[in-house]
Amino acid sequence: MKRLLITGASLVLLAVLTAPATAKVKIGGIVFTDFYYLDRDKDNAYDLGQGNGTSSYNVTALQVPNITRLYAHWTNEDNVGMYVELGLGQDSGAVEMSSSNGVELRHAYGWWDATPAFQILAGKTTTPFSPLNPSQLLGTRSGTYNIIGVGYGDFYSGRPAQVRGTFRFNKNIRLAMALVDPNGVAHRDGEFGPWNEYQNNSKLPRIDIGLPIYAGPIRIYPSFLYQHRTVDRVGSWSSGMDTSLDSYVGSLGLKSGFGPLGIAAEGNWGRNWGNTYDLIGYSYPALYSSAMIGENGRIHDAETYSFWFDLSYRLGPVTPHLIYGEMRTQNRYMDTEVETKSQMFGFSIPIDLAKGFRIRPELMWYDDGDIKFDQQGNHTTVPIGRYAIYGVQFQITF
Repeated sequence: MKRLLITGASLVLLAVLTAPATAKVKIGGIVFTDFYYLDRDKDNAYDLGQGNGTSSYNVTALQVPNITRLYAHWTNEDNVGMYVELGLGQDSGAVEMSSSNGVELRHAYGWWDATPAFQILAGKTTTPFSPLNPSQLLGTRSGTYNIIGVGYGDFYSGRPAQVRGTFRFNKNIRLAMALVDPNGVAHRDGEFGPWNEYQNNSKLPRIDIGLPIYAGPIRIYPSFLYQHRTVDRVGSWSSGMDTSLDSYVGSLGLKSGFGPLGIAAEGNWGRNWGNTYDLIGYSYPALYSSAMIGENGRIHDAETYSFWFDLSYRLGPVTPHLIYGEMRTQNRYMDTEVETKSQMFGFSIPIDLAKGFRIRPELMWYDDGDIKFDQQGNHTTVPIGRYAIYGVQFQITF
């Protein structure tokens, strides 16, 4: 680990020292430290294997999650640029695995502004789809992946490899279209979806499209994602089984500011979210968002929606945020209908104490609700419970 960090730092330093005088280089970083109290009720603790169903789970944690980062930004006189970002810190697990530290490539992409109206980008970064996120940052390694509300209302496109073109029609409207790596899934539902045996035959990349519109103080973010996945072989036992499925999601976001008042919101709806690469969390609506094999080998599409809103009010160096989010999935496995919903609610309050030093008190409540099963009229409900995270995040930026 130390050798990797030293090597990476040396390469960045070498690039800075040898860069032409006309090039511009910026190096920076952010350290996040989470200090919080995690309170799970008995159902939620039992579901995560942290109790016997009769007791709650309460623990204090101090963590440096791998949203901590180092970055380098470079541009030259020909309108070519590059950005590389490494994530450092706890890279997996929960409170009990705070020593699980690693290095992760978060971003690595370059671009060329061919004309004032057209840019081409290639590399690993976020896509034009669902670009907004609520201001929730405490608890990345809580065991339920509490970051920007994923699993509880937010859809984050992830940072896949892509080639993207952006067309600027004017200063208020632009169109971005990305061809995205179609391999991989959001969750472990088989490497290529619901099939047990497969031979991947997807010929087309995923397509992400965004059309941000700036209208005075209001910014609107419509976007769309589509992916078609096929397999050639699903086993000799699978005659007549469906061998293709589609993932698609529509998204609409809004962001605005009126003096000290800030408003941000986003909603998403679509099918088979879990069968394409993204970051939608580990709540049950996220885990059930993959297509399932049903009777006679027929694929049942998962239908999911999510939304969130974030209201803020700036009071000098303090900006309180009121946040709410919700995610819901309906699915079917064989002859059993499945429905599950999650919610989040709370406050995040970034406070700038000095240049480069910020603290963020955060109080968030999460409701994992129930999983409802309906097997031909026979109803079963499994409670998943609730939990809360109370604490403060320290953020140091250079």
